Amino acid sequence: MSFLSIFIVSLITGLAYLQRRFCGDCQLERPLVLGPVIGLVLGDFKTGLEVGASLELVFMGAQAIGGSVPSNVAIGSALGTAIAISSGTGLEGAMLVAVPVAVVASTFETFAKTFCAFTVHFADKYAEEGNWKGICMMVHIGNLFHFLAYFIPTLLALWLGAEYVTQLMDVIPASVMSGIKAVGNLLPALGFGLLLSNLSTKNFLPYFFIGFAIAAYIPSFGVMGIAFIGIAYAALYAFGKINREEA
Repeated sequence: MSFLSIFIVSLITGLAYLQRRFCGDCQLERPLVLGPVIGLVLGDFKTGLEVGASLELVFMGAQAIGGSVPSNVAIGSALGTAIAISSGTGLEGAMLVAVPVAVVASTFETFAKTFCAFTVHFADKYAEEGNWKGICMMVHIGNLFHFLAYFIPTLLALWLGAEYVTQLMDVIPASVMSGIKAVGNLLPALGFGLLLSNLSTKNFLPYFFIGFAIAAYIPSFGVMGIAFIGIAYAALYAFGKINREEA
């Protein structure tokens, strides 16, 4: 990869996260978005789309709830997609890189949040003084630090480490690669499991099994059909709750 390509991929990764701090969470840092965008930048949209869709299943349960810091989905997806395309290793190469990198890279966001804990105190001080420019400055310093916490690790990893990943893929035996591929096929189940651990409740769990049964035993029903049933159940629950509160 040329340095310009590496710079653009790193910039996209940093900006994809930065939008959360300006526009709410538009989910632009998710693999399903970053994968195709990075694939388009690197000239292989098809591989980017395939890797992004696969990694989305893996990281589906990685959501920041409260002050928690989950796996760094943005950096993991960006590096996985970029290396899969540049090395020609495809989805297997992406899985080899993305999952461990996402776990390790979560420390960068933790460090950024720790830094922002200090800027908040300065913002409080400016608020007591009625200095709105000082408050804005502290907010944007925190935003800049979060951007750098995504931009710099991605840049350094692609600049210094892409060729080593390619060499590693070349020396791994075919039997080990088959195992990696098998594990990659199981990771989406782990992603769903993590998602359910955050969202499952006694009231809603039966609906999950109803949808699973329909998908498993009525293939012709399709995902859209299950989605419509889910929307109908959600509407019935919401309207019923409103009626109970009014009563």
